[in-house]
Amino acid sequence: MQFDPTKKNNLIVIDKTEVRDYWHVVRAGLEYMCKEGRNPDGWIPEDVFTVVASGNANLAFTSMMRGEDKGMRYASREAAIADSSGFVFLQVLPSFAGKALHIWIAVSNDKTNKADAGSIMRVFNDDLNEIAKAAGCNAITFGSNQSFWETLGPRFGFTKQETKWRRDVK
Repeated sequence: MQFDPTKKNNLIVIDKTEVRDYWHVVRAGLEYMCKEGRNPDGWIPEDVFTVVASGNANLAFTSMMRGEDKGMRYASREAAIADSSGFVFLQVLPSFAGKALHIWIAVSNDKTNKADAGSIMRVFNDDLNEIAKAAGCNAITFGSNQSFWETLGPRFGFTKQETKWRRDVK
């Protein structure tokens, strides 16, 4: 999606050629996710960079006006990205049931400007649907090792598809 200075909330998808330009905005958030164990498949920031730079995932910044809307809008795409309340990495994944827009990683934490920002899922639900439709997807999926999604997921229209458990072989 493109930046629209007339909108108070923008989901700004960047091109894979721009990853280096904005990596400084996302790296600290990804490092935080790793430190907190919120990377269940074991990715590290360098892996994420490689996947996005190769075009196998997309990075989108969540630019949200916070507090009461006082008519302020971001003057530029760069200003909106620099003040983003979070970011999300999206992948289009095939399955026997059709393609799904998969929310691989979503970050809105103390390493982003999340103060007074709404939920990424709530604010950008329509945008995610548009991206999914444009990519020929018939579903939106996500995975998480955080138990709070058991109650939050249904609020956003998600149903549990499966629960995945893991044990290391010794």
